[in-house]
Amino acid sequence: MFIRDRVVRAWRGVALLAVPLLALTLGAAPASAADALLYRIFLRDGSTLVSYGDFARVADRVVVSIPIGGLEEATPTLHLVSISESSVDWERTDQYAAATRARHYATTRGEADFDTLSTDVARALHDVAMMKDPAQRLALATEARRMMSDWPASHYGYRAADVAQLSALLDDAVGELRVAAGLPRVDLSLVATAVPLPPNVPEIPPPTLRESIEQAFRAASVVDDPSERVSLLQAIVGSVAPEAGKRSEKGSWTSLVHSRAASALSRELKIDRTYSDLASRTISTADERVRRADVGGIEKLVASVLKTDDRLGRRRPQMTAALLATLDGRLDAARRLRLARDAWAIRRDALVDYQQRIRGAVDRLRRSVPGLEQIRQLSGPEPTMLPPLTARITDAWKELKNARFPAEADAVHNMLVNAAQLAIRAAASRQLAITTSDMNKAWEASAAAAGALLMLERAQDDLRKLAAPPGL
Repeated sequence: MFIRDRVVRAWRGVALLAVPLLALTLGAAPASAADALLYRIFLRDGSTLVSYGDFARVADRVVVSIPIGGLEEATPTLHLVSISESSVDWERTDQYAAATRARHYATTRGEADFDTLSTDVARALHDVAMMKDPAQRLALATEARRMMSDWPASHYGYRAADVAQLSALLDDAVGELRVAAGLPRVDLSLVATAVPLPPNVPEIPPPTLRESIEQAFRAASVVDDPSERVSLLQAIVGSVAPEAGKRSEKGSWTSLVHSRAASALSRELKIDRTYSDLASRTISTADERVRRADVGGIEKLVASVLKTDDRLGRRRPQMTAALLATLDGRLDAARRLRLARDAWAIRRDALVDYQQRIRGAVDRLRRSVPGLEQIRQLSGPEPTMLPPLTARITDAWKELKNARFPAEADAVHNMLVNAAQLAIRAAASRQLAITTSDMNKAWEASAAAAGALLMLERAQDDLRKLAAPPGL
């Protein structure tokens, strides 16, 4: 009976504490789900940036959505930027973020969640008071004690003092239940530990229009990506631009900020144009030097780009890196072309000698083209023209068969030999078709002539390529 009284007192204590909290919850104005938290990014130089909503750390970058202009509107103008995490004072930033989350939780879900906890614990203690089995009563009370002790750590330390008060009520009841179950009164696993409370960092008021513009300027000075900087400056110019048909008051802070942002934007755009012109001019020159296989000339272009980048203050590292990567590709192409041309120069005499040796055979095959064309079209030639045509092609074939050729001409030489063989077959099949009046033989001759003409044309193209130095 004594144990039941202790449990009932604990249950009543939990219930009494929960009732006013529930009243507070019911009377509180509901928070809008669209309300965004304003975090602060503290930079190492002592300045701060406003983060509309939580920020994100991605690799070595911090992605922040900063407001530009006033925050009075339901949907303020936001701008997404990324800055280097090394520029952030993380101790102050993390402390303020933790305090902001705790404040937001306290004003939105804190009371309702605490009421739910109180109700669950009170219900558990009521069940304990009604049970008779000591082991079951102890298990249920222990679970209620665990729920109470674990709650502050996962709820931003909200109402930690009240939770400690409730835990003290439960400790007495659990101790009596352990004694009734034949266990030691104290369980070391249930000894309370200090709950880390959120940092006591005062809330910074939302930025005014002017402060948000100044912070946007600050963000533009720390972002690494030039395109982000230009975009930020354009947004600043737009946010303080005078309305259509109106002129801003001379000397006002909006006119000064507009002038300052427009001047900075003009400088950034001028730098963009300078680097774009440098890239366009350099790549055009590099392409021309690649065609000449001018390796040294491209290497000079690389040195010139680096020198120009230094003179410009290295203001566009991404564009410079992309340009140097392009030049590296052009340099590799020039080196390969230079190697191919040097190799061709060594073989040039042998190729010229080969072409001179087969010139007669190729000329005979070239003079045979009209006759082969007639055979392909099944329109001739006259029967008296076939024997000299066959003799001319046969002489060319024999000459090609006996000709010596360098390794580089292996493919083209075999193509010439095969073209001559097909031409001989075409002439012979045409002669047989005339003798036997066999149309099928005439078609066989036409197919052989078509193959010979095609191979001869391709072989002549390849011969011309062998005679010319390698190019792109």
